[in-house]
Amino acid sequence: MTEVRRLLLVSLGLLFLSMVTTRFQVVAPSALRAGTASITRASVVVADNIRRAYVTLLDERDLSREVGRLGRQNDVLRQQNELLRREVSRLKQVMNITTTQAPNALGIAQVIAVDPSPLLARLDLNMGSRDGVRLRMPVTVPAGLVGQITDVSEHSSTVVALVDPESSVGVTLQGNKGGRGLARGIPPDRLRAEFSRSVPIKVGDVLVTNSLGGVFPVGVRVGTVEKVLPLGPNDISRTVIVKPSVDVGVIEDVTLLEGL
Repeated sequence: MTEVRRLLLVSLGLLFLSMVTTRFQVVAPSALRAGTASITRASVVVADNIRRAYVTLLDERDLSREVGRLGRQNDVLRQQNELLRREVSRLKQVMNITTTQAPNALGIAQVIAVDPSPLLARLDLNMGSRDGVRLRMPVTVPAGLVGQITDVSEHSSTVVALVDPESSVGVTLQGNKGGRGLARGIPPDRLRAEFSRSVPIKVGDVLVTNSLGGVFPVGVRVGTVEKVLPLGPNDISRTVIVKPSVDVGVIEDVTLLEGL
């Protein structure tokens, strides 16, 4: 009986102790918990914003590098595209000339210099004897005749254009209208052609090459009659002023033809 009483007293004591400790447990006030929670949330937001800003900075740096790389690549592609465009244009020029003017084209040369004198019309080309260029080779473009080669070195050559005072070319009226004449250059940008008095030439007529001199292919466009000079009572020839079909001051590429 004593033992049972002792166990009962121990149980009651433990129950009392439990009640006391539960009653006087320290609990944080709700206001303190709320303030702590706000601070915690703010810290999390600030940390997250800092992380996002750092990631954005890294992304922008990588993006800037990629934009620079793509820009350089685009410049290279643009240059390659321009080279291809010019090459296609040059091939079309050769095809045009071999179809409409002469089948024996040597190749296309670039104009690398123009004589600065207003009294001369001469072009330097980037092709020479090593490329097969020879004296008196005709030089042309799709629009018409440019001139002929008058000087050749190993790596370059010189063209005397039709409007040069030392140039001359045999011409005739386009369209089998007859008439054989000789056109000479008159600086800075015209030709003077002389025909027989009986040739019915008029302003607007187109002149093309004939076989005179045996240098140029027949039928290549030379220019258009701009003015017919009045005939004197003793004149035996008719003189006309011709505007050339090709403005040598602006051409960049020319085609060289094999001699006849």
